[in-house]
Order: sequence, then structure tokens, then C-alpha cells
Amino acid sequence: MLASIQIKNFALIEQLELDFHTGMTVITGETGAGKSIVIDALGLALGERADAASIRFGAEKADISASFTIAADSLANQWLAQQELDDGNECILRRVIAKEGRSRCFINGRSATLSMLRELGDLLVDIHGQHAHQSLLKPLQQLLLLDELTDDTAPLQEVKSLAAEHRKIASQLHELQQDTSQRQERSELLAYQLRELEALSLTESSIQQLEQDHARASNMQQLTQSTQQAMNDIFDQEPGLFGQLLHFQEQFKTLSEKDPALTAAYELLLSANSNLEEVKSELRHYQDSLDMDPEQLNELDERLTALFDLARKHQVDMAELPTTEQQIRDELTQLEQASENTEELEQRLKQIEQEYRQAAEKLTKQRKQIAKQLSADVTKRMQSLGMDGGKLTIELQPHNENFSRHGNEQVAFLVTANPGQPLQPLAKVASGGELSRISLAIQVITAEKRVTPCLIFDEVDVGIGGQTADIVGRMLENISQHAQVICVTHQAQVAARGAHHLRAIKTRHKNATETAMASLESQLRIEEIARMVGGQDITDSTLQHAKELLAG
Repeated sequence: MLASIQIKNFALIEQLELDFHTGMTVITGETGAGKSIVIDALGLALGERADAASIRFGAEKADISASFTIAADSLANQWLAQQELDDGNECILRRVIAKEGRSRCFINGRSATLSMLRELGDLLVDIHGQHAHQSLLKPLQQLLLLDELTDDTAPLQEVKSLAAEHRKIASQLHELQQDTSQRQERSELLAYQLRELEALSLTESSIQQLEQDHARASNMQQLTQSTQQAMNDIFDQEPGLFGQLLHFQEQFKTLSEKDPALTAAYELLLSANSNLEEVKSELRHYQDSLDMDPEQLNELDERLTALFDLARKHQVDMAELPTTEQQIRDELTQLEQASENTEELEQRLKQIEQEYRQAAEKLTKQRKQIAKQLSADVTKRMQSLGMDGGKLTIELQPHNENFSRHGNEQVAFLVTANPGQPLQPLAKVASGGELSRISLAIQVITAEKRVTPCLIFDEVDVGIGGQTADIVGRMLENISQHAQVICVTHQAQVAARGAHHLRAIKTRHKNATETAMASLESQLRIEEIARMVGGQDITDSTLQHAKELLAG
């Protein structure tokens, strides 16, 4: 389970340390308060893609550490032992993201790769996001969901492995069956193309940086003039916008002392001046960075032109050139190492095809069993989520692709939201609210069947309310009996089912905005539930309703 998380300089968080417990923890707060920031930070510690823009303004790096308590017989502990990273029953994942975009990963204090964080993270935490219902409309996502519920992954892995080997052998055989002179000509062409690409030392990040540098250099005059004009108009001219606001600030300060009703207006002026001071600092910092040698623009033009020419030559987008280079290198290696034993490859290809058919048939049989059970489970859940008479049926439909890495079939989720109506594809008949509830039912079922010790539901209850929200809360509470559950929610009925309650609070200081987390107990929790029920105006009625929800 997740024991604690420490966050430094991430998004609106300067420094935050939270302890978590078994059972169900709910995270609430006003819209925009930053309820999901902790989940986003945890995602980075688990190996999700990092963005330097997520570093707190003014900081050089973000630092996130997540501490887990793991069981001796858990899959996570087995993985750690295999990697020689185990350290008793505690596991600490750490991610440091630098302003330049680089990041460093650590597992139990030792350096690790991003893929290692992802592998271990998948064994520790299962995150269900608020947009899961959107991906549910995609046929491939439906198929992946079905395969996630299997206890035996061997057939699927075998199908993937055999499909990849089939493509590789078929490609090699095709090359060998070509005329020898054609292979030689192809090798010479590929070698020449590879030298062209290697001379530029291309990477995805270097191409992006080149485009950014060129755009900035090309628009240097406009950027300089516009920012300077803004500085003049706001701060330097008399009377400037900044000076006028200062004048009004002082005026309303005096007026608010005479009439407190003007205090809010004075505070808004104070906040506006504070924001303008931040604007001034940011613009000065930006102007200081606008320093580029005119000759550098010519060099950028030449390099960018060379990239455009190569991209047009290879008929790809410029960003795809590194991939193209690797593809050329791989093909050239295959041609150079190719064996002339065509008969041996043909025999191997036939053997792979026979093995693939056997593995794919076994996978199909397995999928049919899972589809039948999942259809029944989701249909049952739909009844309790306000879709009486609704039904979900999962069909396996053959496709025309031979030796696909996904097996012999594609999946179709067919649904009827009302009794007596025919089954139709999910994307055609389900409304946004119905789709959200069906997705939630699937997520709950998935969470019940998987053995991940920590389950996170990030605003998955969007679009529901009333009795349905109460049912969802009880579903999550039931899951928390055998796994740790952390739920970010807007629903009072869901929040009331938590054993622990955190509230996100956003505060504005003179020069910064910050999100913090407060642990709520007794009266404070009642007031927060009351706010979720009735909005900012907490009344005796909403307080009573909150007490009833917590008691239920």
C-alpha cells in the first residue's frame, strides 16, 4: 500500500508530505483547488511522462518520493528481489525532474531507469482516470481491457511473440527472394541514406529544440518590441497602468477603512498589483533571454533546410527522421547479415504459422470465457447504477488481418440502455452519462479482480449524483476492504464513505499561489461534506444532511 508521498516544487505545491492509511481515503476540494495534483505527482513517481512545465514557477527542479509498504509474497517484492533492489518491507520510488527536461529515477535510493519505475509502478498502483470512459469507445482499448482480466497471460504473450517473429521471418524471406543485384543496389542506397542522416546526429528532442530556436530567432524583433512596449505601457509611462492601480489601491485602502463593504474591492486591487509585479519580473527575465547572434539565425536556417530536404526525400514528417534513420539501419543490418538459405526460412515460417494458429485459438477460447463473465458482471452493475433493464454484451468478431499481434478477433461492446431495445455498438447508443456509468462499472469490476494493492480513482464519478453516487461510494468502500483505495471526488455521497478524508486548499500569497492538503476530522469533515452538498453557503439543513451521509 501507499504509505506516504513527499512533493517538492511540483505545480502549485512548494512542499507537501502526506501519510496514507489502509481502507478508503477521499480527496475533495473546490473546483480548481488542485485535488488531482497529488495523483499527478504520484504518476510521475510511477514512471509517467514528465513535463518540465509542471515544475513550480521559480524552482529549478521538482522532487517527488512515494513510499510503499509491500508484503513479502507480493509480485512487487518478487520484482525487487529479481532486480536486487529489495529493502525489507519498504519500497521508495523517487523522481527528480530538472528544468531542462531531464529526469532522474531512483528505487530504494539506487539509480533506476524510467521503464523500471513503470514496471514496478504497475505492480504497486492501479490508477483509474476521469477520462477512462472516452477510451472505452476504442475497439483496441476494449480488447486490451478484456485481456487485462485474464489470470493466464501466456496465450496472449505467445501470440504477440509469434506474430512479431512471423513479421520478421517473412520480411527476411522476402529480401532473400529478391535478385542478388537488387539486394546489392538496395544496400548501397541504404548506406548512403544512413550516412546522410547520421551526419546530422538527429534525436526527437534535438529536432524540437531546433524548431523552437528557429521560431524564436525568426521573430526576435517582434518579440523584443512587443515585450518592451508592454513594459512601457504598464510600468514606465506616466501615468502607467501599474501606477494607476497603485493609486486606486491606496485610495480604496482608505475607503475600506471607512466602509468595510469596500474591503473586497481593495483586496482585488492588491491582488491585481501583485500579479502585475509577477508580470514585470517575468517580462524582464524573458527580455534578458532574448539574445541571439544574427549569424546564428543563418546557421539555424541552413540546418532546418537540410532537415526539411531529408524529410521530403524520405516522405516523412521531420520529427520522424530519427525513426526513419533507425529503420534504415535495421534494414541495412538485415541485408548485410541475410542468409541465402531461403528453404530454411520457408520451413521456419510454416512452423511459426502453425504455432500461431494453435496459440490464437487458445486465446480466443480464453477471451470468450472472460467476455461472457464480464458481460454478466457489467450488466449486473448497470442495474445498480440507475440503468434498470440495461445490458452489455461483449462479442468477438473475426478480422481480416493475418497473424495479428492481437490474435484472430476484435472486440465489440454492444449495449442497450433500456429494456426491449436492440443491442448496438457502445459508441452509437450510450449517452455521456450512461457511458460514464458503464465505464465506472467496468473499472470497479477490474479493480476487484486485479491484485494491485493500491487503487486510485481520479474523479471517475463525474456525471453521476444522488442515489447512484451513493451506490458508487459503497462500491469503492467495499473494494477498500481488500485493497487500499484513494478517491478524488466531487460527490458528497462518495466522500462520506471514506475512512480518511483530505481536502485540497489553494491559497494565494503576495507573489505566489499554493495548494496544500488538510486532513479532516469530526466537525471539519461534516462542514466539508455540507459544502459539497449545498455549495459555499453552509446551512443547518446541509449540515444535517452531511451528518446523515456520514452516519449512513
